[in-house]
Amino acid sequence: MIENQLLIRQIEKINKMNMVELKNKFAELYGFEAGQTNTVNLRKRIMYRLQELHFGRLSDADRTFLENVASHDSLANLKRPGDQSVSKLKGTRYTRVWKRKKYEVIVLGNGKFEFEGKIFNSLSAIARQITGTRWNGKLFFGVK
Repeated sequence: MIENQLLIRQIEKINKMNMVELKNKFAELYGFEAGQTNTVNLRKRIMYRLQELHFGRLSDADRTFLENVASHDSLANLKRPGDQSVSKLKGTRYTRVWKRKKYEVIVLGNGKFEFEGKIFNSLSAIARQITGTRWNGKLFFGVK
């Protein structure tokens, strides 16, 4: 019980930290510097690591179980049932709702994409344009 109170106090302290303090705490806990990110993401990652250190990591059996559940859930994998591959054909449209706004990208072919009338060389560049932070574009649009 007392140990849990220590974790709660640490989390409360994390919620009061500014960006510099968060980056320092992240480096302390993970052993490397945080990349370009925001305070919300840093807080989540730091809190996750604190809980992981406090309670321990998932066992291999639990991780395998969860991966098995997710592998059979089309929503967990962001794929339609029976869809084994993602179309990269010219004209394919990828959509994503982000902060209550719907965004659409059109595949032009040859690694080019159209978004809001502009041509981009990657989905990651488009995801960054939308969110203001680095994202794996395929992951952001649910095509990975």
